[in-house]
Amino acid sequence: MYAIKADNISKVYRFYQKPVHRILEAIRRKPMHKAFSALEEISFCVVPGSTLGIIGENGAGKSTLLKILARTLNPSGGNIEINGRVAALLELGAGFHQELTGRQNIYLNASLMGMTEKEIKYREKDIIGFADIGEFIDRPIKSYSSGMVVRLGFSIATSVDPDILVVDEALSVGDQRFQEKCIERMRGFRKAGKTIILCSHSMYLINELCQEAIWMEKGKIKSACNASRIVSDYLSHMEQAISNISCHESSIQINEVLIKDIETESNEIRDVNSVEQFSSFTVNIRTKSVVDSFKGHISVTFEAADDKAIFSSISRDSVPEGLFFSDQQCFRLSLPCIVLQQGVFWIRVMITDVNAMRIVHEKRMGPVSVVSERPEYGMLWMDHYWEINKDKLNE
Repeated sequence: MYAIKADNISKVYRFYQKPVHRILEAIRRKPMHKAFSALEEISFCVVPGSTLGIIGENGAGKSTLLKILARTLNPSGGNIEINGRVAALLELGAGFHQELTGRQNIYLNASLMGMTEKEIKYREKDIIGFADIGEFIDRPIKSYSSGMVVRLGFSIATSVDPDILVVDEALSVGDQRFQEKCIERMRGFRKAGKTIILCSHSMYLINELCQEAIWMEKGKIKSACNASRIVSDYLSHMEQAISNISCHESSIQINEVLIKDIETESNEIRDVNSVEQFSSFTVNIRTKSVVDSFKGHISVTFEAADDKAIFSSISRDSVPEGLFFSDQQCFRLSLPCIVLQQGVFWIRVMITDVNAMRIVHEKRMGPVSVVSERPEYGMLWMDHYWEINKDKLNE
């Protein structure tokens, strides 16, 4: 049994030039609208306990698909099967009554998600504590900031013990501390075997939380497979799109930190494009901060010829609180021993915000060749030995 099974889902919107055209269309039985296809032949399956990422540029149809999964929008065609209680955090403030207080909206929204009044009372304290909006819990929603609305919405959605959690890009308006809490809660959901559908522009977040991913483009599924491959393909696509921008447009600077240079080193020889198997290997990175101070992380990923990640490391593993970038700095990732088999690989360096939810800048270099005289095949070399019993062979 699937948690979600979508079969040829489509969604068509009708746009009328004037409101009266709706009535005239019904009377005359003649089309007086323009049709816009937001989704076309969307099919996929999600097994219980898995995490599916949905990526794509603005206008790709991601939000429409999430609304259908959350059952707030009906498809125009196709069939969708959803097994389990669904909790969704979609548009900012969706489902909240603006005149009611935060506490009243907790009871309203949680009851709509299938919780009894007794269950809501039991979890009320935890919901309020996670939202962390203080005395505003007893004030009308209309007086809340966008961040407060998201905090309360996410807290309710994740506190009703859903079988399926649907999360849109709304988390990006929360502050850094709350984003960290959200990520940790989603990790807890994943460990508990819950099904998560996550739409995000943070490729690192998709890669870290999701096993599978869907890349949407113009209302269709462009590609669907494991998350690391989808992310690599999407980043390569975006990198190519950026490189095609005119010189005038590309001169507009919005990055807080820039990756100025990536240099490789092996056995104390700099700027190498070929390395012997089992030798040491170092990636030297130079950055320049555009702002006075920026807090974030830096990651290095080794990629195969098909853009699939071979190995990746992020500074968050060593400095969870984040690195401070200022002026010009140098970073070094050292590998005492290259255990890759003979072939080529590329190096992708990425700078993100402190929660690894937004890519600030990235750069890819390569290829770098691995040279080996050993006969083994595959991607990695593993220590091994053969044991042959001659007596058994002669029997």
